[in-house]
Amino acid sequence: PQIDLPTAAPRAMQAALQQVEMHCSAELERYAACVDGHSGTWLVDCDPLKSQLNACASSYSGLVEAIKSRCKPQIDQYERCLKANPARPETCTGKLEALGDCTEGREAQRLVAQQQQQPNR
Repeated sequence: PQIDLPTAAPRAMQAALQQVEMHCSAELERYAACVDGHSGTWLVDCDPLKSQLNACASSYSGLVEAIKSRCKPQIDQYERCLKANPARPETCTGKLEALGDCTEGREAQRLVAQQQQQPNR
């Protein structure tokens, strides 16, 4: 599946999502289908699929791991917001934007450039 991000989406986040799409497309498709099919209960019902997607992303994308380490507080805040608002995830847009801002630090940009120079695994 293609993840559509706004044109202003952070470069590091776009690069990480592209790596996940390339290496974990089956896991991403299953998780997305689960979320679409469980609008009010997706956080609980789709958690096993989210874990599978996270495991795949972690094993194939150094950039994902770097972002998860660097931006842990923002990720945690965004996930807490989603858990508090499962039927209204749009409520968490500000938290998602803060996460995007975190991914754009100097270290993240260095990692993006480094990942783009490496051949695909």
